[in-house]
Amino acid sequence: MSSPTDIVRVPVLEVFSSFQGEGPRVGERQVFVRLAKCDLRCAFCDTPESYPTPDTARIQVSAPHGPEERPANPMAVDDIIEACRRLDDPPGLHAAVTITGGEPLLHPQALYALAVGARALGLRVHVETGGHRPGALRHVLAVVDEVSPDLKLASATGQRTPWDAHAETYAMLEDAGKALAIKAVIGADTPVAEVVEAARFAAEHAPSAPFILQPATPFGEGPARPTLSHLFHLHDAAGRLHHDVRVIPQVHVFLGMR
Repeated sequence: MSSPTDIVRVPVLEVFSSFQGEGPRVGERQVFVRLAKCDLRCAFCDTPESYPTPDTARIQVSAPHGPEERPANPMAVDDIIEACRRLDDPPGLHAAVTITGGEPLLHPQALYALAVGARALGLRVHVETGGHRPGALRHVLAVVDEVSPDLKLASATGQRTPWDAHAETYAMLEDAGKALAIKAVIGADTPVAEVVEAARFAAEHAPSAPFILQPATPFGEGPARPTLSHLFHLHDAAGRLHHDVRVIPQVHVFLGMR
């Protein structure tokens, strides 16, 4: 007999074992489940291959450099959970399953089933999201442990900041005690005034979460990395409005990992 999660399918880009490279859990060993498809086109995005649905997913068989399987998309959630179980050997090697994308909240039903399955393996469930889909977040919030939403600054994304959606998302996470961090990618041209507005906004809607300034990793036509002096100016300005401002780059990039 099929399990309830066996009939739930979702497009997957990759499943692999690595170290968390962003935010306050940087350096923690995690299994990453990267779902395909995204409804945004941020200028700094380093995974544009997640925009469409690939014909096949890349599923790491064993860590750290094991062979890969290439199952057809969309994948059954049961098969994704089994891939996570196989990578987490011995059990407890990983602290969490990070569900990322793309934009994972485009698939709330599958994300819910994935979270339930990951928790059954004894793994914490971490979700990385653009922070602009509060309705989908409400659907899954009860079964995830922590969420890192972005604060999409127009200077870095090239798109309008969705303030209303962010406000609803952050308030929901704050009420549930599940806001791990609010992350804002900053570039060489990010104005101080924009970071001031963002820090004030984060402090108002999710005061328990640290506010992470993430220097842009140069990619394609995206923003350039801020100079050190500009980074200090941005941190100084944000720190006048938020009690916990941190600068954390994409550490996995420096280590040459995905």
